[in-house]
Amino acid sequence: MDSRPLLIFDLDDARFAVDAMQVCESVWLPELTPVEEAPPWVVGLFGLRGRIIPVADLRLRFGHPPQRYSPSDQVVVLEIGDQPLGLIVSEVIGIIELPAAAIQPPPQFDAATAGPAHLVAGEARVGESLVTVLDVAQLTHLPEMSALAAALQQPMPAGHFCPEATPAERALFHARAMALRQAVAEDEGACLGLAVVELGGEYFGVELAAVQEFCDIAQLSPIPCCPPHILGAMNLRGDLLTLIDPRAALNLPMASRGGKAVVARLGEQAVGIAVDAVHDVVYLRQDELQPPAAALRERCGAEITGTAAYAGRTMTVLDLPALLAREDWIVNQHV
Repeated sequence: MDSRPLLIFDLDDARFAVDAMQVCESVWLPELTPVEEAPPWVVGLFGLRGRIIPVADLRLRFGHPPQRYSPSDQVVVLEIGDQPLGLIVSEVIGIIELPAAAIQPPPQFDAATAGPAHLVAGEARVGESLVTVLDVAQLTHLPEMSALAAALQQPMPAGHFCPEATPAERALFHARAMALRQAVAEDEGACLGLAVVELGGEYFGVELAAVQEFCDIAQLSPIPCCPPHILGAMNLRGDLLTLIDPRAALNLPMASRGGKAVVARLGEQAVGIAVDAVHDVVYLRQDELQPPAAALRERCGAEITGTAAYAGRTMTVLDLPALLAREDWIVNQHV
């Protein structure tokens, strides 16, 4: 049976999908630079490792009123041929394989409108949700895109992205844009990829190489005879995931568990690290990583790799494999 890989994402209260084979990557929403003479639904552009990516707001493209952007928004970068386009989305849900027969043709409300003008390729039922499948070819190859290509050659106008943002949010958007703008080094090891998470009001960086995925914490079941840092177990798509609270190991005040988990792999075993929030993914040059201060290493332990500036604050970079291998975190299975 023919099937299609689809990237599912949410935008406000609606669920959409695009062909996953035409998705380059997704990034956290950065600061966007406005561009003159662009279609009104193209709200700006950003640099992505040497390329200029125009970004579309689907709300405006579908004729909906604009909404305030949030640091939790993401940009899905699409490409057909040599034409990239970013879509602002509320949350990327994941990739699924869907039988081609499960995608029904979209309803035709205006018979006078030519088929190629429609941006919707079909509708599909995924679980309990109705998903609108978008036609990536139409999104990236509209007549307005030729005008946009010409507009990109003009000087960029002055202006602030998301004027409603707080100073902290504006600093975060700007830091993301600076990180994404960096060209890829010939030696991939020259840049360190980090997931930026929050614990107890502090920023921590976790090396992406140790991260399998991020997920919400839901339906946590307690595990008998375990130390307090073992919060319990949860079902992750059929696999049992043990959830660990890192606060005690980092000498942070104990609090209610976070709403997100960083899923890391320790050998053959996947382990979840409870965090308050997942904020960003950044790439640091080696010269941006500073040795940790003696007081910080004394407070947080030897599992600290260093520190780096992030959104106007200091981010502590963790050695997650070393943290997971701590002797006091190992549970005696025979207890």
